[in-house]
Amino acid sequence: MIQFATCERKKALEYLQKVYPSRTITDTQESAQALLDLVEKDLVRIQDPFMYGNRIQVVPGKKWVESEELRHTVMQACRAFALPDAKEQA
Repeated sequence: MIQFATCERKKALEYLQKVYPSRTITDTQESAQALLDLVEKDLVRIQDPFMYGNRIQVVPGKKWVESEELRHTVMQACRAFALPDAKEQA
């Protein structure tokens, strides 16, 4: 199956910013840096909102290795910017 998703850090940040226009998403520790680090390593990719609209997903990259630890890391990285007051819920 062909998916339109990026492993480029800058493009992934642009995609996230497009999907979450009401949030300030940046490449900082307090925001999306952890997720972008995983994107840059091609462990995960961010789907293109121009193809998928506002229903984009974080999908496995070419270097993804299935493990509970990696899944947990990805979930934590997504929560850091996607949920309001995520730090309080962690």
